[in-house]
Amino acid sequence: MTPPPIQTCIAALNEAEMSDDTINRALRIADDARTRIELNDIQPLCARLPDLSLEGAKARAEAGRAILRDIAALRLEALPAELRLTIEIIRGRAEYWAVQEDWYWTVFDPSGGEMFAMFAPTPYGGGMAIASVARELARMPLESDAARFRYLSALADFGVLLDQFAARTRGQAERGIYMPRAQAEAALRLLERWPREHGATLQVSDTRLPGHDAFKRDVTRMIDAHVLGGFARLTAVLDASYMGSVSDSVGMMHYPDGAEIYASLVRWHGSTTLSPQEVHELGLGRIAAIRADMAKVRAEARFDGDDHAYRAHLDADPAWRADTPEAIAAVFRRYIDRLAPHLPDLFNTLPRATYGVRPLPDALTEAMTFGYYDPSTREHPHGDYVFNARNLAKAGLFNLAALNYHELAPGHHLHLALQTENESLPWLRSHTYPTAYVEGWAEYAATLAGEIGMYENPPERFGRLVSEAFLACRLVVDTGMNALGWSLEQARAFMRDDSFMPETEIRSETLRYSSDIPGQALAYKLGEFALQAMRTRMAKALGDRFALADFHDAVLGVGAIPLPLLERHIDTLIAAQRAPS
Repeated sequence: MTPPPIQTCIAALNEAEMSDDTINRALRIADDARTRIELNDIQPLCARLPDLSLEGAKARAEAGRAILRDIAALRLEALPAELRLTIEIIRGRAEYWAVQEDWYWTVFDPSGGEMFAMFAPTPYGGGMAIASVARELARMPLESDAARFRYLSALADFGVLLDQFAARTRGQAERGIYMPRAQAEAALRLLERWPREHGATLQVSDTRLPGHDAFKRDVTRMIDAHVLGGFARLTAVLDASYMGSVSDSVGMMHYPDGAEIYASLVRWHGSTTLSPQEVHELGLGRIAAIRADMAKVRAEARFDGDDHAYRAHLDADPAWRADTPEAIAAVFRRYIDRLAPHLPDLFNTLPRATYGVRPLPDALTEAMTFGYYDPSTREHPHGDYVFNARNLAKAGLFNLAALNYHELAPGHHLHLALQTENESLPWLRSHTYPTAYVEGWAEYAATLAGEIGMYENPPERFGRLVSEAFLACRLVVDTGMNALGWSLEQARAFMRDDSFMPETEIRSETLRYSSDIPGQALAYKLGEFALQAMRTRMAKALGDRFALADFHDAVLGVGAIPLPLLERHIDTLIAAQRAPS
């Protein structure tokens, strides 16, 4: 065999050195991104909370731009596949940081969770950040002098966070940016209720820490000065002058660069190339299909009346009612137990973390339609769906099965617990939560539950369609209010016709879309549609070799990644399985 010419050997060595240098630079970028994510993540509570001032936004934007410059200088094709995937995720995160200075007065991210909010004193904006901080404070250890010092420092930082919310709200007003009237009135109620109903939970009880009376007096002083004082200062921004300047107009299109930012949020949250108008039309088509399926369920139930009449009939049926948090929790457990025997057939790997439900704090029951999933952690391996007992007690629980399968297993709990427990994932991919992946998986899971017969009777199947109708309405009214000029009342009228939600929920949800976290609610159905398309493509390509559990492993085993990257990952797996052995 003739040896290769010396020029070829030198070129190969140069290529290897270049590849090693590229890998080293990529690893440095990954380390830098991890540090920045840890500094800007409220949950879990760090030594200090992230800086949510304009200066903090400027610092994040410059960091994002610097990372993007570093990535642009890489030869991505020279990286190993896993490292390249991580770098591409970092690029998306850096793009998200890079806009934070330019967008600051229109939208900002108060929770560090890639969820832009328009205003701070709102349930899903500052409200969720406040709830996260309070929850982590309640979990902080207090046994050592250092731990108790950290607790006092965290209370001071809580006040700083509230003051930053106040400064941004005041700065928005100076620029003519005000909450719509309905949102401003709701924000005042939220700010007044939280400290009154939950300020005491920050106190340190004798049960939590016996003795240490001097420390507990310090805690009381810190709460009064920094937390309760911070709430008072934030509330004071929404004074008579502020309330006199609000209007009834809603939607991002009415704010500086709002139309362009909203279009970016649609792409960001939905992992989609669709325009707001195209998403709107997709939603209208899905609503029509759901109404046709509802007619079939009514026929199966032999019910003589329209969809709204059947909903009213089920709401009035005592068999589908529960009036106490304990009774509602028992209904959730019914569906948890029903699914449990089927999970090993659907998933090759199941999480170790347990899961359950608990009621939502009273202060948040007015602002949150259903509740939220409180995830398990490695330190606390148990996840709960925190449900709004007050709202759920008002109507029939025939749609609770769908809610359960979205929020717990096989939805949020199964995904997030597996991601947390997967020690083979790079750190970044175990701490990344793209909305379309996270919510798309949960909605895919609720549909999957129907495919295996978890909705056993017409009321439960109708309940699943009601849940779908609610989420499909989001595609219509979120885009309608933020991009197409819909009024708040126009959106509410549409939801009264097609969402099948009670008026209280319609009112809070339309505020969520129009003046709290616009675009985020689109991710549920857009993400599900994308996952269903990937599964269909994989099943068609592999034929008899396709196994549903293998598809689920492929989706969940890689960590939560943007859907375009997940689609490429699925296509790579398809090609590998189709290749001759």
